[in-house]
Amino acid sequence: MKKIIIKWLIFAGIIMATCYLPGIEVENFGCAMLVALVLTIINLFIKPIIKLLTFPINIFTFGIFNLLLNFAILYAVSLVVPQYTLDNAFSAFIASIVIAVSYCILKKI
Repeated sequence: MKKIIIKWLIFAGIIMATCYLPGIEVENFGCAMLVALVLTIINLFIKPIIKLLTFPINIFTFGIFNLLLNFAILYAVSLVVPQYTLDNAFSAFIASIVIAVSYCILKKI
């Protein structure tokens, strides 16, 4: 249980770090924890279904479609959590790459 809470706090810290990109705003650390929770729930339950449905597109684009999928999920989280705003599409795309890489690293720990 302690390990899950530590991972959640680290993931929230990573989300807070992405707010230094221009066009991304996170009100406070509590909001970052909420974003981390929503992203984790989406990555655990919804993303596998979406990846299964978009498997042919992924093969055709050699996996680059996953970047667009991560961007769409991050944008959806910004719609669900009003304290997390994405103003700039390029910064949100870079943030989705940073969050995806860090999520993969955090999942291995």
